[in-house]
Order: sequence, then structure tokens, then C-alpha cells
Amino acid sequence: MAIENNTRRNGQNGGQGTSSAHRSESNSDDDSSDTSSVLTQIGNDEFPRHFIEREGRLFHSHGSLPYPLPVDGEEQARLNSQHKILRALLGSHADGPVASVLASEPGRQKRVLDLCSGTGVWVMDMASIYTDVRFSGVDIVPIGPRTIPRNVHFEVGDITQPLRWRDETMDFVHARNVSLAVSNYPRLLHEAARVLRRGGLFVSGEICREVNFAPGYPGNPDVDAPRADKFYKIVNGILMQRGIHDYTRSIPAYAGDNRLFSDVRVMDHVIPIGNSQTSDGRRRRLGSDYLEVITRFARSVGPMLRNEGYRDGLVEELVTGFVEDMKTVPGVVGVYQTVWMIKA
Repeated sequence: MAIENNTRRNGQNGGQGTSSAHRSESNSDDDSSDTSSVLTQIGNDEFPRHFIEREGRLFHSHGSLPYPLPVDGEEQARLNSQHKILRALLGSHADGPVASVLASEPGRQKRVLDLCSGTGVWVMDMASIYTDVRFSGVDIVPIGPRTIPRNVHFEVGDITQPLRWRDETMDFVHARNVSLAVSNYPRLLHEAARVLRRGGLFVSGEICREVNFAPGYPGNPDVDAPRADKFYKIVNGILMQRGIHDYTRSIPAYAGDNRLFSDVRVMDHVIPIGNSQTSDGRRRRLGSDYLEVITRFARSVGPMLRNEGYRDGLVEELVTGFVEDMKTVPGVVGVYQTVWMIKA
């Protein structure tokens, strides 16, 4: 498979600010139709330059970008499992008036941009539903699927830099779990507003990196789940030193401050953890699956902790304690915050 380099805006310094794309041949006009980009074909032999191996795990090779987690097969499996959980939790692929925004209009191609598209599973699912809509997925590593439908393309790019698309080209911009990759969320919102058409939809979705208790449950994180609380505080502290603040709860305020969006809606979706807190079969399955997802997340954080000087024994203690608290403390749940808004 060939991918294409886009050198329209950003420099080529150490992988920072580059963009490349892979798509079905029928969509080969996707870049040229909305940018004046210069495109050159490269082959599969260049894929390894996007990765670096540490502690037996593959990470992105763009050293100046902050994303801390592996991007290998194990992590991709976690992301795909997480996608299925969130899909079941929401009962859809995204909150907000997606169907009305993507409804066909004579003479106009509807378009969707997915930021930090990862394995591409969200794009692929959506593209199978909205077959007349064109979908673009962007991530810092080429881990999207190799076989794609006619209305999909994926590209490698740095979303912390200006997006390559022209103003007002998108109908829907989707940003799910980007908080580990984006340090300046207000700037991202501004770029999303720029590429959105008036009346277009922006949807944010972030899993909160904190201990939460079910609504109405009188839990105190540092008292009732001290090991999980400690784990999150250490992880968030390291991320803050790398410029990644835990800004999830601030996203609605960011949207209000920039005045580029209207009709901002916020919702917290409660994710069960484990299978002992409910008798509902569906939520028990969700809880069991989500416990596995957060367990894999904690283990994927291990290399970052060791890189910061935490010894193996302490890392294992932190991870094991986190998992045990999340599994056994009554009332502990995950929270997936969604925020959707309309381009003013």
C-alpha cells in the first residue's frame, strides 16, 4: 500500500508537523480537492520510521509530541475494545444531532474529520452507516486499516499543528480521547471551528482520568480508593510536567470562551467497572470489559513511570493497587464526558 505525504503547511522536522495519507484510489482527489498540497508517494518500507521500540513495546517516533502510550498491537486491541464499550454505552457512535448534520443535501458532499483516529474503528463504523459521506481520519502513526471503503481515507499528521484543510470544509469534527495528545485544547477548538462549515457539529469525548463514584454514592477517592487515587495523581502529575494538563472538565468552558460555537451540551456517561455492582446482564458485561480496558491502560502507563525513575517494584505496586481498587471498591465507576456544540 502507498501513502502520500502532504507538505502544504507544516515543516518536516523530526516528524513534527508532517501529514501523510492512505486511501482507496477512488478517493485520490481528496487532498487536491480542498488544498493546494504537494503530494508524493512513498512505500510501505517507510512505515517503520513512525515507530520506536522501548521495553518491548512500540511507541510513536515523533519525539516532540507528548502522547505517552504505546501504539502496538496490544494497545490497538485495547482501543478497539474501548470503542465497543463506548458505542454500547452511548447507544450510538457519538452524542449530538449527527444524523441531521450528515443528512444529504443536493449538490454538496458531506464530510467528517476524526482527530486522533487511532485504529480507525470509529471512522470505519461511521462510514458503513453514512455511505454517501466522506470521512477523513488523522493520527500521528499509520495504524488505521489497510483495506478501506470508497468514502474513507486515513492520514498521518500532527493535530497540534494547523489542520491542512481549508476553511469551512467539514460538516462534523470528532475528537475522542485526544487529551493525552493535545496540550492546547482551546487552539484545537479554534482549528475545528475554522474547518467546520456554519452549523457544523463538533463532538468531544474524554474518559476522565480520576476516581469517580456512581451518582448518589458517598465515596471519597483518597479515603475509599487511595491506591487508585494515588495512581491517577502520579500519572496526571507526570503528564502535567510534559505539558498535558487534565483539562477534560474545562472543555465546556473553553467552548464558551471562544464564542465560535453555540448550543454547547455536556453529558457524563457512567461506565460500570467489574461485574459485581449490578444485576443487569448488559451492564455486567460492560463492566467486565471495561475493567480489562483500564487494566491494560494501567500496564501501558508502566514504561512512562519507569522513564520517570519509578523502579519496577514500585510500578507493579502502583498498577496492581490501582486495578484492585477499581475492581473492588464499592461504587467506583468510570466517567465518559461528551461535549457537543454547533459552529456559530
